[in-house]
Amino acid sequence: MAKQVRVLFGETPDNLSDYAFASQASQAEAKKFFIEMFRSQMWRRTGIIWWNLIDGWPQFSDAIVGYYFDRKLAYRFIQRSQQPICLILMEPKDGSQSLVAANETRGDTLVKFTVTDIDSSEVIIAGEGTSKADSVTQLVAIPYGAVAQRFYAIEWQAGEVHGQNHYLAGVPPFDREQYRTWLLKFDPDAMKYWLE
Repeated sequence: MAKQVRVLFGETPDNLSDYAFASQASQAEAKKFFIEMFRSQMWRRTGIIWWNLIDGWPQFSDAIVGYYFDRKLAYRFIQRSQQPICLILMEPKDGSQSLVAANETRGDTLVKFTVTDIDSSEVIIAGEGTSKADSVTQLVAIPYGAVAQRFYAIEWQAGEVHGQNHYLAGVPPFDREQYRTWLLKFDPDAMKYWLE
């Protein structure tokens, strides 16, 4: 766990409160990444089986619900990543990133979307496209700059459903307090999901 925290944030916190946040953020980002990576490659890959939903006793673990039924931050991230229609920013390739719609419903759906830099509130891209049924559809591509660390808020409307997701852009390590600020700006309710 400490190694994963150091990879994402460059250091291991020396107090329990910061360590709890950093370890849960690391777990949440990792699970989100793997779920979305597999979803975005439908039908080459058709999903991922993740387990360890709840801890059997009080402990540090990769479960997403603690022994006392407290949901961890990963629970919130996974909930978003597994929506029937989910917009996902793919990993950078050749200086750009594709925004794709993973649609696991039985119908084509018109999707209106925006991708916003959470720091500046700059809309990076906005548009609409048709998300094909039971498949992954590329909607647009945005330029990728490897130097900048950014937190993108992805929001969409698909019929009556409003969805949101995020993408952590740039190369780690990230400043832990900056990440916390980004996360709470994106999702003010996120604080109740990490255990202290």
